[in-house]
Amino acid sequence: MTKSKRQARRAWAAAQRKHIKRGKLFRVEFQHDPGCAIYTRERICTCDPHRVLKDDRGRTLARVEGAGEYDPLELMGGAV
Repeated sequence: MTKSKRQARRAWAAAQRKHIKRGKLFRVEFQHDPGCAIYTRERICTCDPHRVLKDDRGRTLARVEGAGEYDPLELMGGAV
């Protein structure tokens, strides 16, 4: 089943609301495509990375595909 970008972004926001709590540790991984421009001098994401939310032990809490380009300020609180 394929999701639209809007559905994927909403799923990512729901996963953040569910798992990211005050006082808990978590990791966010963005798994970029090998041809993404993030690996060039510009360091700008041009792919559609998989977003993975993990707890402090490395267990996967959520995985979202197709949510669009990576914005480094997204996890700062205002752009979710």
